[in-house]
Amino acid sequence: MKNTLLFALFSCLISFGQSPEDLFREGNIAYNQGQYDRAIMYYDSISSLGLHSADLYFNLGNAYYKQNGIAASILNYEKALLLDADNEQVINNLAYAQNMTLDRFTSLPESEFKKITNSIVFLTSVRGWSFVAIAAFWIAAILFFLYIKSGDSIRKRLFFSGFTVALLITAVSVVFALQQKRSLRDLNPAIVFVPSESFRAEPNLRSEVLLTIHEGAKVFVQEQLEDWVKIRLQNGTEGWIPKTSMQPISFVVE
Repeated sequence: MKNTLLFALFSCLISFGQSPEDLFREGNIAYNQGQYDRAIMYYDSISSLGLHSADLYFNLGNAYYKQNGIAASILNYEKALLLDADNEQVINNLAYAQNMTLDRFTSLPESEFKKITNSIVFLTSVRGWSFVAIAAFWIAAILFFLYIKSGDSIRKRLFFSGFTVALLITAVSVVFALQQKRSLRDLNPAIVFVPSESFRAEPNLRSEVLLTIHEGAKVFVQEQLEDWVKIRLQNGTEGWIPKTSMQPISFVVE
């Protein structure tokens, strides 16, 4: 509680009269000087303003990793990947952090059709598909304008064919973006934030302990019942843990 109050006070002080760019720069300076606690406070003060970027969460992940905060580093790397799914630096650093976790759950096998579908839908991020849709839409608009203005029949056919293709790409990109967003929401991923937690058959302390999960494990929230959440492990096993034992991989705008 004391640390939370200190962080809130610090955030108010450093945010007053400083732009997010200034805060980010100060965070980088603190990080380069090895003042990781201070860097984290600067970075967190930016996210508390409702501002999110892959670079911000990547730097946060690095700062926590330097302090051996494995769960927090994994959480922030995962957030960075939500904004920039193809960032090789984030992917590599996430792999290093995950190697320090104790749990190794084998993912359930997927059908070839699902693998192919996911490889296409997740070819880029939601943001990436949005950019493709916007670019294709403007190309379609330009080609349609040229089609209307052109007096040559051959050119009109070419412009109309290009317009049709660009419009199709726009529609497909929107569908892929929505499908990826829906898939990520349905998965509802979270990171375990306690050193160890009993994975129980029912949402109460008297129920059978199925196994023990540890800090940094990635889980998927299925439902919530009062102070308990039902989660699914990567191997498909389902059980219950206290809600306070994990943090969702999501963005909260204060």
